[in-house]
Amino acid sequence: MSIPKNYLIKRLEEKDFFAVKTLFFKVFNKKVSINYLKNKYDTSYLGIQNICSIAYFENLPVAFYGALPQQFANKEKTIFVAHACDSFTLKEYQGQGLHFQLAKFSYEIMKQENIKFVYAFHSENTYHSTKKLDWKEHLPMQRYHIKIPTIPFAKMVNKLHFNFIYSYFFKQKPPIGSLEKINTNETKQFQQVFNDKFISYKNKIQPHYFMEDEGCLIWFKIEAIIHVGIFYAPSEFALKKTIQKLKTKAFFLGINEILFQVDSLSKMALQLNNFNSSKESWLIGYLNFDSEIEIKNFTFSYSNLDTY
Repeated sequence: MSIPKNYLIKRLEEKDFFAVKTLFFKVFNKKVSINYLKNKYDTSYLGIQNICSIAYFENLPVAFYGALPQQFANKEKTIFVAHACDSFTLKEYQGQGLHFQLAKFSYEIMKQENIKFVYAFHSENTYHSTKKLDWKEHLPMQRYHIKIPTIPFAKMVNKLHFNFIYSYFFKQKPPIGSLEKINTNETKQFQQVFNDKFISYKNKIQPHYFMEDEGCLIWFKIEAIIHVGIFYAPSEFALKKTIQKLKTKAFFLGINEILFQVDSLSKMALQLNNFNSSKESWLIGYLNFDSEIEIKNFTFSYSNLDTY
């Protein structure tokens, strides 16, 4: 499938962020700031940046394919993968193969950057759009909802964009030496590398917090409810006690739910299954660029999500 005439498909540059902002508004009626987009796609801390592509029709931005490089590691090696996230085309330019061409263009960029595979947490739309690109299916994530009987005024705090107040109650910086707990959570599996640079990158987009107790470490953000990105717990008993303390804090802050989203085969899922039931969440889809890479050797978490 060739690129239609009068179209320009190119690698994203900083000067294209205004065009991406415009597309967000035209496609989703959603306002995003250029500063937000710059922070989200500023992965220079990895030494890899702008693995996205954008399409113009006679200088008019009409489609975008967004993806973020991520660093994964196990005990033996460190590699790069890509998380496909924002992908959209103006309605009047759909049906011309632009999504297909943008995706293929981005995949070539990824291969040049030695990225091993691209994956996504599927929505219904992305599930169908990746079929033509020969994506494969992995497993669905599992979500755990822990309800807290409190007056949910945190929803109003979120609506008023006052979430910064939680910085008075929780720490954004990890306790000294604590990140090693998360980095050794799945010793045989590849998982997201957690270090100060990654934490700083995420905090540029929105605040995230740490809670350490009973030998456990929980990393989360608060948007009306507590969204747990990843955690380490030495035992089920320690995890239950730590969650109870987090629930107590949430109660007084008017937060009525703690949400976990974890890989169904992870140690986190095994621990949560012992005292909480789960529901199926996003299906993970992927496209491999390296035949030696096997998706079964990877553990994903909520913290991998581009909007986390």
